[in-house]
Amino acid sequence: MLKGDGKETFTPLSIMKSGIYIPGNGKSLTQFRNNKNGCMFAASENRGPLRVFKLKKHFSSIPVKPDDENAIIELKNGKKRKEESYYGMSYLSQSARFLNINSSVKSVQIINNKGESRTINF
Repeated sequence: MLKGDGKETFTPLSIMKSGIYIPGNGKSLTQFRNNKNGCMFAASENRGPLRVFKLKKHFSSIPVKPDDENAIIELKNGKKRKEESYYGMSYLSQSARFLNINSSVKSVQIINNKGESRTINF
């Protein structure tokens, strides 16, 4: 797994730090929610089994509407980041359309394909 610093630099994380291990030739990774609104990941391997993982950290999730394109997430420390949400956003797969929000988030502004926005404050 690679961790980005927000400045176009990525650092590989060890299995111990990332908490994820996919043996073999991993090919795709998608995220989805379970029936208790928990975040799950499904990973496939070339000629191997499908592996499913549950994220242990607690996140709230915001569903993304069909016409939503991106979200500007403002953190409590004043930093902002933009997340795009579109169909077919993974190689050979498609993740469910939702945003994971943790306790460091102050607000989320979601913008649709017409330029209309809605803001959710935490």
